[in-house]
Amino acid sequence: MEYEEILIALQPMRKWNDFANSLVQQYGMKGDLTENQWNAAERMILKTRATAERKASMSRDVDVSRIKELLESAKVKKPVFRVDELSFSLAPVSGKNAGAVYVKRGSDYQGKIVGGTFTPSSGCAKGTSDNIVTVSADPRGEAVRHGKETGRCSCCGRTLTDPVSIELGIGPICINNWGL
Repeated sequence: MEYEEILIALQPMRKWNDFANSLVQQYGMKGDLTENQWNAAERMILKTRATAERKASMSRDVDVSRIKELLESAKVKKPVFRVDELSFSLAPVSGKNAGAVYVKRGSDYQGKIVGGTFTPSSGCAKGTSDNIVTVSADPRGEAVRHGKETGRCSCCGRTLTDPVSIELGIGPICINNWGL
């Protein structure tokens, strides 16, 4: 990258990156940066672009209305819907992401769904957006499949022991609490 191209790329990064801001300020005061600073700036820009491209390739439009309805109608304090390795939960009503559905894979945050678009986190695992589309199409069917395959309830995560519950894929309390 040419120095001018680096300076142009650093400008929008100044708002959220202190290092980019300090480099632009130093360039403004001294008229130049050290070779190491130019190299570090270039690496940072390339890494930021690669992350943005990866996230953009994983971003998907998803109709999560069924999952959202399921979570909103659940008669539990903090509902979490689990299918395979994914778990879905509602963002706090009073938070900056009110109305969003959060997605985790195990304990790792994968991203959020706002206004029908899945926005992956920087650490989002490959295939997560495809899994979300599958679950969103038929949450009830996926819950049943998950329960049968794993022997765990999709709503509370507990082990299913009753043969009827295993067949349904959901425990009797969760059927009532979640309206499934």
